[in-house]
Order: sequence, then structure tokens, then C-alpha cells
Amino acid sequence: MGILRRRHSYDRRKLLSQASQARGRGRIKKAIRLYRRILEVEPGDPDVHRKIAPLLARSRQREAALASFSQAVSGLVRRGFEDRALGVCLETVQFFPQRADVWEAIAHLELKRSRRSDAVKALCEGRSHCTRRSQRGDALRLLRRAHELAPDDADIAIDLARMLRRSGARLEARRLLTGFAARSGGSRRIRWAQLCVDPTPRRFLDWLMPARAS
Repeated sequence: MGILRRRHSYDRRKLLSQASQARGRGRIKKAIRLYRRILEVEPGDPDVHRKIAPLLARSRQREAALASFSQAVSGLVRRGFEDRALGVCLETVQFFPQRADVWEAIAHLELKRSRRSDAVKALCEGRSHCTRRSQRGDALRLLRRAHELAPDDADIAIDLARMLRRSGARLEARRLLTGFAARSGGSRRIRWAQLCVDPTPRRFLDWLMPARAS
């Protein structure tokens, strides 16, 4: 009955105005309460989810904030507002920089705008926040995708190889650097990375050799 009464007296414009005023005055809890009243009637509204998500994050309601950010992004994409969806993703990582899935979403949206370099930048930025041992899987996923998009980037190749080595995939790391060296001419820096991944006398001698012409 409570929800039915609210539907009957529902005034979206008034609630949005009140929520905006409360937010402007720093009354975050009140703003959240008002936005939630709208969501009771319009649970999938991406614009309201976009407004409430950062307030929930500031209130340390992590799961609720992530859910609203996600609802906002998916709703905006469905409506064809991919630029606005990208903006929401960028706002999300300000609060949750270690969410690899959001960085992947940013890269995906950048690629849809034909901005490959920005997609690679997003993936590398996301990887820089995945520094804990428990985040190696996320870091590897981001680096693999970045390497796919920028196969000639030495920084990405070396970082990926080192992460593979730490994860126990030494053979894959060796193959990656061998292929990169063949394409790039085998700079001294790449040979040092190869030595770190595969510390053998042969790699040490290769590293001592003068840099080869590319």
C-alpha cells in the first residue's frame, strides 16, 4: 500500500528538485532518500542512478554505489548515449580505481569511438591500480588486452611478460618477448627483460652484446 500511495502522489520533477537542493547543501542522506523515492517508481532510470551513485560512494555504501553506476551505464548504452555512459565509467573509477571491469568498459567505449590510443591508455591506467598479488588476474587481463591493441608498445610487452612470469607462465613470457624482439630488432632493454624472465647464461651473453639495429 505504501508504494501505491507514493505512486499516486508521485511528482518526479519536485523530487529531483528537492534532491538537487539537498545535494547542493551537502545533505547527502536526504538527497539519497529522495532519489530512492524516484527509483521506487522508476527503478531503471539511468539518469537518477547516475545522480545517486556518487552520493552512495561518498556515504561508503560501496555495493549500492557500484550497482547504481552499473545501472546508469547499461541504461545509457541501451538508449544510445555512449558518450554519457563513458562519462559515468570515468566517474566510477574515481571512486573505485581498482575495478578492472570498469576500465575494460572504458576501453570498449573508447574503441567504439575509434579512439584506440585512449583505449590503451585506459587499460594501462587500470593496470597501474592492480598492484596486489590478489589482483594479478585483473592486471594480466588488462595487459593482455592492451598488448592486443598495441603489440609494438615495449612498455606494455615488458610489463605483461613480467606479470606472466610472476604468475608462473614463464614459457608464455619468453615467447612473448622473443616475438617482440624479432619484430623490434632486440633492443638492450628488451634483452634485459628477457634475461629477467629467463636468467640463463645465453640470455646474459645476449644482454652483453651491443644493441642491434632495428
